[in-house]
Amino acid sequence: MLSVADTDLLRDGSMTVMKSQVVGLVGGNGCGKSTLLKCIAGRRALDDGAIAISSDLEVGYFEQTAVSGSELTVYQEARARMTRINAAEAALRAAELQCESAEVEEACKGADAYMAALEEFDAAGGNGAEKRIASVLDGLGFARSQWDVVCDDLSGGWQMRVALARLLLSPAGSQDNGLLLLDEPTNHLDEASKKWLSAWIKSSPSTTVIVSHEKELLDGACSHIAEVRGKGLHWYVGNYTAFLEARDERIRVAKALYEKQRVEAAELEDFVRRFSANASKASQAQSRAKLLEKLRLMDPPASDNDVLELRGPGPGGGAKLGYDARAPILQGALKLERGQRIVVLGPNGAGKSTLLKSLAGTLPVVGGERVVGERVKIGVFSQDLAQELPSAERALDYVLASAREDDALLKEEKARNALGALGMSGHMALRTIGSLSGGEKARVALAAFVLRPRNVLLLDEPSNHLDIGAVNALTDGLRGWEGTVFAVSHNKEFCEALEPSHVVRVKAGEMFMENCYGLSDADFEHEVVAGDATALVKESGAIIVESSFDEEEGAAVEIVVTGSLDEEPVAVSR
Repeated sequence: MLSVADTDLLRDGSMTVMKSQVVGLVGGNGCGKSTLLKCIAGRRALDDGAIAISSDLEVGYFEQTAVSGSELTVYQEARARMTRINAAEAALRAAELQCESAEVEEACKGADAYMAALEEFDAAGGNGAEKRIASVLDGLGFARSQWDVVCDDLSGGWQMRVALARLLLSPAGSQDNGLLLLDEPTNHLDEASKKWLSAWIKSSPSTTVIVSHEKELLDGACSHIAEVRGKGLHWYVGNYTAFLEARDERIRVAKALYEKQRVEAAELEDFVRRFSANASKASQAQSRAKLLEKLRLMDPPASDNDVLELRGPGPGGGAKLGYDARAPILQGALKLERGQRIVVLGPNGAGKSTLLKSLAGTLPVVGGERVVGERVKIGVFSQDLAQELPSAERALDYVLASAREDDALLKEEKARNALGALGMSGHMALRTIGSLSGGEKARVALAAFVLRPRNVLLLDEPSNHLDIGAVNALTDGLRGWEGTVFAVSHNKEFCEALEPSHVVRVKAGEMFMENCYGLSDADFEHEVVAGDATALVKESGAIIVESSFDEEEGAAVEIVVTGSLDEEPVAVSR
């Protein structure tokens, strides 16, 4: 068992890693992968259970502290843990000094010691050491001119590369009695170095356990996958692609069995209820009651980790959304799955933003529950993001810094391309955020948003302040994206260009999702009650008619606002 504070990460599970296997340890963010790896490395203890590691194994753990403060050069630090070779070299040097002794007997002892040290040096692979060091440093992207640079003078990312080189060259990373434990080893590597690392790990005789989100590494290096899901450990043979296929099939079978057992439980419950008082069938009823109790203790299969769901407390029930459980704004059930592109339609004030906030988790549900799959990474874009940008920073610098929180090696070109696609190219990208208009700030916020790795995007009016070209660039990217898109928008052109697979309709306190077979003008026209009058709101270029009662004048006042719901009103008359 493994817990952090009062949260259980693992309740039950076991795995046996055999010699020379390369195991990818995968699972959703926060599920306990890195914590489990620390337990294997001996950096923390399990809350219950045990980890057994063969006593002859050399264990190496990739340290996130890198080599900060080291006064050794890159080359010296890289070879610092080649312990057997280093010890053999030290023995050779000592024997050479002994051979130079003026005393014949001492010199003869030195000669014998030298021959023994030379034999050990050869057995340790000392003659090929320089070639191995060069291979690793070259593979991790170090130029030969960097080999003599003091580690403390390097940036954090390059220091991490030195730490990785040092570990790969150690007994843990290069011998058949090595156990190599790697926690996100590719975080500071470029594509060429990632590819090289995958090949190195696959060819290494060491046993390796890797925590990583890099599909290419898990596919290229791994012989087995261990998934942390549903507070359990699930073991698969094969690389990451094979794991995905096998996992989906396992989950499908487990869900089918669970549903079958639920039906069986309902039938047993009905039998017990009807015949418990019947003397001739009392024993059968008692026997089935015991079986029913066992079925009630069943856990549902560990859920797929690519869904985001709002649901009620019982099967098929709906969640309640809003600020007060006694008067919820919205009710219904919703399940977002991988690959869906969803637009949300409904009149102003119906609860579209409440729904988005509830899905994002910023507004707790007041009835039912919000269920987030283990691998779901949610990104939320709203116009509020634009107001929170640091005014003193340049647009490009902000977008680049934001994106590099997830990918430290993201190139400036990608940030420029994201800004350019949204109409912020050239000198515009170099202006300070404080000097930009509201619409330009929104574009900067959106550019930073789209560069962050997420698999569920919740978008609140993303097309506001964007021209047709920028809208097209945004929707082109979203259509070709494999994740889930959930967009609240009044913009008919944006919604059509997104080519939604589903529509969520929000009206009169209810929400429901349906397949989308195309959008019409009627989808963007809504009847709303304003005062004593009913008004028709056309949301894509709106004319809003509202009637109210002026108490001082004692008469109805008609207010007509023309313009767009996405912009400031252009005319108001009374």
